[in-house]
Amino acid sequence: KSSNNTWVTNLTKAHQSGWIYEPSNLDYFWNRMGDRPFQAEFYSRLGNFSRIIDVGVRGYNRHCKTMINSTTTEYFQIEPFPPEASEMNNDGFLECYMQEVIEKFPKLKSSFDLVIDFGVFGWGNVIDGFGESGIRDYIKSVVFLLKDKGYWALKTDKGWSDKYRSTPTAFFDEFIIPYFDLGEEFNGFKSGHSLRRGNFVFYFFYKK
Repeated sequence: KSSNNTWVTNLTKAHQSGWIYEPSNLDYFWNRMGDRPFQAEFYSRLGNFSRIIDVGVRGYNRHCKTMINSTTTEYFQIEPFPPEASEMNNDGFLECYMQEVIEKFPKLKSSFDLVIDFGVFGWGNVIDGFGESGIRDYIKSVVFLLKDKGYWALKTDKGWSDKYRSTPTAFFDEFIIPYFDLGEEFNGFKSGHSLRRGNFVFYFFYKK
């Protein structure tokens, strides 16, 4: 069972140590901070998708469904430590780790056009606690959720994969490419798009 996995213990301890961040000024956060203006533009172009799931939920994510601005797009979220319901804005919510999706939500197989993963799998503080087995289980769950040729939009932070492989390319080849192809672009955005002098890089994979 997933409760016996080392990565669950590691991430629970990390969460309890103070990972949660909520900005006091949401307008400034989305318009000026780091890579958030890029993300805001990204979300605004997703109205052509029927069903999306976003990994990680904080209070500031309640703006994401509004930015998508579509009455035909279902926006889901997944998070093991959610904020209050009043702080969320979605059409469906999975309260679990990504690695638990197959066990807890078997009916959602091949349900989504797009998995948005900005700040979870591609953040060293999270992935360092996974171990290789947790990494493989995470990726298998992303594959499970996606429809055929569905997309995984992955944001990575500088140095995020250093613990496991010497370069991001080596990491991709080992763990991701067996299940995904790396797309050249997505919705007008180039795969490998870099922000803040390479501190943030966005990749777009599609399911084989």
